[in-house]
This record gives sequence, C-alpha cells and structure tokens, in this order.
Amino acid sequence: MSLELLEAHQTARGISVTFATDRGIESLEGSCDEVARLARVMQQVGALAALNEHEQVWLDEVTVGDATVKLGLKPGRQARVRIRRF
Repeated sequence: MSLELLEAHQTARGISVTFATDRGIESLEGSCDEVARLARVMQQVGALAALNEHEQVWLDEVTVGDATVKLGLKPGRQARVRIRRF
C-alpha cells in the first residue's frame, strides 16, 4: 500500500491526518506525539526504501489513535504500509 498525505489539521484530541492509499482514503486521529512519531518513522522508511533492492521486511509499528500503522520495505526501492483498526 502506498501512502500520500492529503490533509492534516488540529482537533480537540490532537491531530487528524488524511492519506490517499491504494485502498482508498484513510483518516487517522491521534495525539500530537503519535502523529509526530508516525511522521518520523515514515521519513526513515522512505529513506531506507530508496536504498533497498531485494528485502521485504516490516521495520516499525506506530499506534495512532484507534489504529496501528506498520511500515516496512519491499523489493524495488518501495515502502510498504498496513493500517489496522482495533
């Protein structure tokens, strides 16, 4: 799944972010710390993906509100993402 940030805004509970994914629009709402951690991990995974030719691996998992976002690498210099609600 690819992930492109469409919109972000402050809410009473923190920050709401909306992403376009291969599966449609995904909105996440979490604390400022949760969303900041997601942004840092996304940046790190993006940098590693640019160097990766062959590995397929999950690197990190970030909780944002009622969702868990797993981020990793897949072959061909691509990142992988999975969003699960709990």
